[in-house]
Amino acid sequence: MLELSVIIAVYNEDPRNLAAMVERLDQVLSPAGTSYEIVFVNDGSRPPTSVALRQLAAESTRIKLLELSRNFGQQAAITCGLDHADGQAVVNIDSDLQDPPELIPEMIMRWKDGYDVVFAQRQARRDRLLKRSTAFIFYRILGAVSSVQIPQDTGDFRLMDRRVVEALASLPEKSRFLRGMVPWLGFKQIGISIDRGAREVGESTYTLKKLLSLALDGLLAFSDAPLYCISLFGTFITALSALALLVSVCFAHGASHWPYVIISSIGVLTGLQIGCVGIVAVYLSKVLDESRARPTYIVGTKIGAAFTDCPENVEKALTR
Repeated sequence: MLELSVIIAVYNEDPRNLAAMVERLDQVLSPAGTSYEIVFVNDGSRPPTSVALRQLAAESTRIKLLELSRNFGQQAAITCGLDHADGQAVVNIDSDLQDPPELIPEMIMRWKDGYDVVFAQRQARRDRLLKRSTAFIFYRILGAVSSVQIPQDTGDFRLMDRRVVEALASLPEKSRFLRGMVPWLGFKQIGISIDRGAREVGESTYTLKKLLSLALDGLLAFSDAPLYCISLFGTFITALSALALLVSVCFAHGASHWPYVIISSIGVLTGLQIGCVGIVAVYLSKVLDESRARPTYIVGTKIGAAFTDCPENVEKALTR
């Protein structure tokens, strides 16, 4: 029985990091006698990364390579890896080596102690100032408004027991924010403190746009606070307008100022109305996405001798 699956979602990663990841995983897992597989998910990468992944899959019987039909995003790629992992425990780790594979044995120890989820919690990180600042603010805001207690300063580096993976697969959401979905499931969870290192090779492909999109998915999936804020805004503006009207009636001396008061009031109210409608529209957009029921991802090719149902795909993929 396979003990561990390591999932690595990849998008345009430097090939040197991929080779180093495989080597370091072997160095930390093989001496302990852990039976494991590596599940690479190629999320629509460019040729240099794709060729490197195929070569790694051809060289090792421990590697599964799932090539998605296009770029579906990190959360979809991780979901694909979870769906194709066979281990009794499953670890997800980023491909850039900023999260240390050397932490996995400690995660396994915690798992064997009875914990169903073991997540890495960042005490320090050596990312760029903008990324550190936005991450810090996001987790504090999400923690304040979320209906689920989501551990602060955590990414997707975590170990999950097989029953957690199966419970996660049963959730029907198409827009998946795994950092919130896993805590929502419950089970016995514990965090391990880490210092997240700086990227040593290559450039990050996680743009500000992608980070904002992920943050929005998390906010919409686990908080109704923006919708309730609309009611609070309405009450506040009504009270403020009534007060302004009372002051104008009681203390006005002449009519020259009235056009400015009226125009300003209309402008403020119009802006708030548009903003409130926009908030509702964003939620409706997510509801529309879910109602379409499109798949979270589409696998274009399975490559690797680790796939017992299609080991011949290695040769076919390398020659096409």
